[in-house]
Amino acid sequence: MAMAPFKLFVPVAALLLASASHAGLVGKSFDASYRYPDSSTIYTDATASPSTFTVGSAVETIFDVEGVTQISVDFSDAALTLVLTTTLTAPTWNSATFNGPVFDLVLGGPLDIVSAAVDSSTTMAGFDASRVSFNAGRIGIDWNGLSYGDGTKVVVHFTSAIPEPSSWALAALAGFALLGVRRSARCRAERPPPSAAG
Repeated sequence: MAMAPFKLFVPVAALLLASASHAGLVGKSFDASYRYPDSSTIYTDATASPSTFTVGSAVETIFDVEGVTQISVDFSDAALTLVLTTTLTAPTWNSATFNGPVFDLVLGGPLDIVSAAVDSSTTMAGFDASRVSFNAGRIGIDWNGLSYGDGTKVVVHFTSAIPEPSSWALAALAGFALLGVRRSARCRAERPPPSAAG
């Protein structure tokens, strides 16, 4: 009988740990720009439309780089998916200090990102987590020197150290449930055994 509270606690704890990893990007607004040859220089032959967006449920913006490569940008609550389409045959991004899109937070901050991991569905050879930069107000993707083709995809997952408000609410609910189970068990243990009627 003492196992019941533990059985309840294990799934609730697993759910809390899973939900605490969300970066919480939905609802945040960003300015998108393409940076080359370093992360502080805006490359004027690349534009994002729209250049300012709020993360929601669809593609947020599309970059047009030199009229030959388009990059669709789709954020979720804890991930970024970039899909490249191009009219070029086997292009390679120029090598530089930085070459890629940058997303500067304009509303809903700060970003609480503590780590980034590249998803196995990424098809850009050589792209790894060292090419993803982030701080409290910016996310940068640097693919300088890497090759790509039509349909190349980059998927990055972000984690946060700060649990979402829903995680706190769920933890409180689990705590109340655990207290209720313990109180119920204690009340049953304190009841006298039924007397024999006779």
